[in-house]
Amino acid sequence: MAELLGISVAEVNYLIKGKRGDLEIKKELENDEDFADLINSFVNKLVNEKGSEENVISLCPLCSYARRKVLKQESACPYDI
Repeated sequence: MAELLGISVAEVNYLIKGKRGDLEIKKELENDEDFADLINSFVNKLVNEKGSEENVISLCPLCSYARRKVLKQESACPYDI
């Protein structure tokens, strides 16, 4: 997973163990079916397209959804199109 995401194994462990990030936000997103669908789509792309360098997988939709849903921000991100 770390290699696919381009982060360290330690960072993956911190995220999984909840040592990084807000636990309240994490719990809210874990119970959100739309967010779960986005995660499943993201994971499928990572697994099925890992060998293809021409396919760039962006975390922006996940982040933007979380910002709008949990943080109630109208404009999720300055990079939103």
